Amino acid sequence: MINLDQINDEIGKESKKKYKKFTLREFGGAFGDWGTLIPFIIGYVSIVGLKPAGIFLTLGITNIILGLKFNLPLPVQPQKTIGTVAISKAWDSNMVISTGFGTGVVWFVLGFSKKLNKIVSKVPIIAVRGIQLGLALILGWTGIILFSDNFLLGFISILIILILIKNKPIPSAIILTFSGILILFFTGKISITDLEFGLPILAFQLPTWENFLLGMLYAGIAQLFLTLTNVMIATVVLIKELFPERKEIDANALAFNMGAMNLINPFLVGMPLCHGSGGLMAQYAFGARTGGSMILEGLMELILGLFFSETLFKVFNRFPMAILGAMLIYTAFLLGKIAFKDFDLKIFPIILVSAITCYFLNIAVGFVIGLILYFIFRKKIEDIEY
Repeated sequence: MINLDQINDEIGKESKKKYKKFTLREFGGAFGDWGTLIPFIIGYVSIVGLKPAGIFLTLGITNIILGLKFNLPLPVQPQKTIGTVAISKAWDSNMVISTGFGTGVVWFVLGFSKKLNKIVSKVPIIAVRGIQLGLALILGWTGIILFSDNFLLGFISILIILILIKNKPIPSAIILTFSGILILFFTGKISITDLEFGLPILAFQLPTWENFLLGMLYAGIAQLFLTLTNVMIATVVLIKELFPERKEIDANALAFNMGAMNLINPFLVGMPLCHGSGGLMAQYAFGARTGGSMILEGLMELILGLFFSETLFKVFNRFPMAILGAMLIYTAFLLGKIAFKDFDLKIFPIILVSAITCYFLNIAVGFVIGLILYFIFRKKIEDIEY
């Protein structure tokens, strides 16, 4: 049985340790959030028409800057609402970058105004727990779907994670990633002739007013609510729990980051980006404790975007889905575990209803449901320290 007090004590001890930036452990953590990145990258390239070079160069530059600035595993990920709509509706590339630019304007203004901390401080922690558990359910189910692509390979991947979970010098993410690439070569899905080396031709675009307005209407506004819950609330809480000494990182700082990155990246035809508790938990799960993981990830992305962008797409497009599934399942478990911190049976039904709503509808709706239930039953649970 999981001892939550022991887990919380371990997190507290972790926060007091001093870690070197560039170690094998940090390198392993750099791979932690790629399971979330890859499906969106493939969809953006193959359906929307974004170029791999633009995607990876903007990812690399952003990760390096943030790694140097914060010295924390605070990776960037695709804005999931925009990505889902863009890929399912086969948007053109300008619609995508114009919508990402729109969210950048909103977050930059809010971050500069310094108003978000007041908003976030009014949100009860119970609603945040519902979001975290909902994200765990979403990540977990996605992992199970990918896992089912090859049950044998999936179970072997889970076994590798479990064997190496206590062996920090050998991060399982590195083993799994390179194992997947080796499998591609041994099965003939990738050959030496598929490997291409060369500088890419960069594409530059300008957002248009028409696509700006349409994109914000169709997906951008919904993305703002999703980001408010998953980033401004859940990520800030997760940072405080994993790195309690880093009190300077708040909602305003994250909003300013997301505003700046989405005001600049669209001009290089990069995908809309945001922070997220899932990415933070994923890198932390696979060993990241400093900004070194982001710098290493950014350097890899720069090299791949500059010299191997086409090869990278071929590899990711054929990468064994069962291995990705195993990584997502493990990440979902750790994220869900945080949701059970300070567990109390009187409060859990609210968290559970919120999480289920997040899963079946969306995170923003689940968050609102959690808030409503909290205020309805507030008097009954106000004696509970949470």
